[in-house]
Amino acid sequence: MSSPHRARAALVLALTLALALASGACTGTTGTVTLALTTAPGSTVLDGVVRLRLTVTNPRQVVEATRTAAGFELALDLDAKGASGALIVEGLDAGGTLVACGQAPPFPVAAINAHIVVYMAPPRSVALSPRSLPAPRSEVSGTALSYGVVLAGGRDAGGAPSTEIAIYNAYDHTLVDGITLPAARTGVALATGTGGAVYLFGGSGPDGNPTGTLWRFDTTVSPNGAYTTITDQAGFARANQLIVPTGPEHYLITGTPALGLDVGALAARTDIAALPAVAAAVVPADGVPAAIFAGAQLVRFRQGAFDTLGSGRSNATAAALPDGRVVVIGGGAPLSPDALVIDAATGIVTVISNALATPRSTPSVAATSRHLVIAGGTDMSGAPVATAEVLDAQTLAPVAVLPILARTGAFAIALPNDQVLLAGGTPAAGEIELFTPDPPPL
Repeated sequence: MSSPHRARAALVLALTLALALASGACTGTTGTVTLALTTAPGSTVLDGVVRLRLTVTNPRQVVEATRTAAGFELALDLDAKGASGALIVEGLDAGGTLVACGQAPPFPVAAINAHIVVYMAPPRSVALSPRSLPAPRSEVSGTALSYGVVLAGGRDAGGAPSTEIAIYNAYDHTLVDGITLPAARTGVALATGTGGAVYLFGGSGPDGNPTGTLWRFDTTVSPNGAYTTITDQAGFARANQLIVPTGPEHYLITGTPALGLDVGALAARTDIAALPAVAAAVVPADGVPAAIFAGAQLVRFRQGAFDTLGSGRSNATAAALPDGRVVVIGGGAPLSPDALVIDAATGIVTVISNALATPRSTPSVAATSRHLVIAGGTDMSGAPVATAEVLDAQTLAPVAVLPILARTGAFAIALPNDQVLLAGGTPAAGEIELFTPDPPPL
């Protein structure tokens, strides 16, 4: 296993983006964005790159450079109009074939100074991230931030709950440790709040018993964040559950009893007894936020009320699709290759037959703007699955089957640069994996 937090193999690209303000704005105000490329530990994917293409999406500009003895050098000037754009990097071999690609998350094309690191990998591949957890852990929890992912708690290799929390930044592919949790937790529920806040509820403590603590972690407090203890209610104790957003600072918490978390206030729901720990929140086409919960039944929460949409599926996973639908996939008895797609506005459930090449229980699932990634889980024999299946996020048609680390109970989170991060799960591991898609159509 690789050493934690050490620098990884990376090709540094000599590239400067001078972002000058557009004519008519404050003359002379400029910014510089520097860009570096990084790869999986020990990867040689960049060795065969002889031509590098850089695309800025807004305003659209494309520049190319051929490798020299000094590497690659690119420079371009852009009008700094303040609109968000992304950087797409493509590495081509001597025959013009795309052999490596990567993308930066959107950033304001304005008079700013910034350093961006783009992770390069073969298109449609899963490979190790440049950073790993400090030590192998299982049952790690995660939640998305606008710029990356928070990873918290879990069990170390000896089975003891952890106090570790860290933030993976998709803009530079660093893993920054936060101030340790107020107490060790495994199976803690996480949710992203407003203003850089993260809620952490429940989880099992050092004595192995579920807890009812609710913490608020402020990621904006320098240097490593700060915690506020909101409440500790033993009657609400639980572990391995979910906090599901239903609106700004409004959430449902799965388990028994079902809980509502509204603007920091925690209370039991009186309109439903329990909610299964498989759920996804979406804003469907009609603009009304909704959440779908998948257990023995499919339960919808919409406009403040619950209703049942039909039979669900055990040991499945749910994810929000980019068009506002919810997919429930994996699980079943026996394991099913089919997917259930739910229109959260109408409640219509559509079965997509044979969506999975390998039926699996409790996979990790995440959707980007173009792809649905279904990773790991356990097969019919109970063994961890060492593949990730990539489907088209609109049609659920198969795109690729990719090798990954064999793990179950992990989590998958879509990053703002169209990658998907895989981490946690069992057996205990420190490695973080990244799915890298092919470049987006322009």
